[in-house]
Amino acid sequence: MGTLSKDALLVAPRQELIDTIQQLQSRLTQVEFNLEWFKRQMFGKKSERFVSDDETQTMLELGVIEKNDIPARTQKISYERTAAVSNPAKPGHGRGPMPTHLPFVDTIIEPQGDISGLVCIGEEISWYYDMKPGSLIIRRIIRPKYARADGEGILIGELPALPIDKGNAGAGLMTQVVIDKYVYHLPLDRQRKRFKSEYDVDFAESWLCDIVRKTGFWITGVYKAYLDRLMKCTYLQADETPIPVLTRDHKGKTHRGYFWVYHDPLERLVVFDYRESRSSKGPADLLKNFKGVLQVDGYDGYDNHFPWGYRSCRMHGPCPPPFRAGIGV
Repeated sequence: MGTLSKDALLVAPRQELIDTIQQLQSRLTQVEFNLEWFKRQMFGKKSERFVSDDETQTMLELGVIEKNDIPARTQKISYERTAAVSNPAKPGHGRGPMPTHLPFVDTIIEPQGDISGLVCIGEEISWYYDMKPGSLIIRRIIRPKYARADGEGILIGELPALPIDKGNAGAGLMTQVVIDKYVYHLPLDRQRKRFKSEYDVDFAESWLCDIVRKTGFWITGVYKAYLDRLMKCTYLQADETPIPVLTRDHKGKTHRGYFWVYHDPLERLVVFDYRESRSSKGPADLLKNFKGVLQVDGYDGYDNHFPWGYRSCRMHGPCPPPFRAGIGV
């Protein structure tokens, strides 16, 4: 490998500089490997330590003599060994290799500041899955790296923030998964099979579950805004419905949970509130600041927290069961 002087580096072509740097990195890696090997032989555990009387063994890697100049010696060793059984590692659901059959959408981010006169020595490429209408795509973030003058380091642009820190799912894909699950009632396992069938991408169901869970963080503010608006109305309809919920404590079995639904028919607002039981504590907590008329069925769980008035509608006359109207606390 040839070396370049300081003056030659300033006028050398870009590709020659890149090749020189790669050769230096390769050589440095080999030297570090040899050093670690010698440390293990001299200072490692007894089972790993070996000091040879043959001085040529250490001369091979240092380039003192050629490997072909040493006569080969072979020795056949045969033995049986029973390996200790350890807990096999569970397969993870990391990002894996970047698919090359999906469409690419590239974004190049240059570093801030003046880069005129700086030498580009490579680039960092980050990627994540995303959705645009009707298509799964790969978004690549390409950040060129520039060598600062006088060896003062490398200049590179900042990686933009993603909805999931260090994740590989964009906002478009996260939105599509949540809408398909809750608006169109498409289970995550069925979505996983659809991604495999339509795009030949094998997503883990646990990864899709993480997307749903972390999307909930971003829409919490929207939920609270809806709830605040709902509590300012003067007339609400409420009802509860059971729902089977999978639990970690009893695998393969479900727990009977409840969705409490609150509806403002005038503003056409709907809020779902999940509770683990049908206890009246649910509506008591959610409606503690509500002031107005609440229309419910005949379930007496509301009676513990709301003083009910006459079973009638002020504007429409007597209302038949199971309609009851009350004034919130």
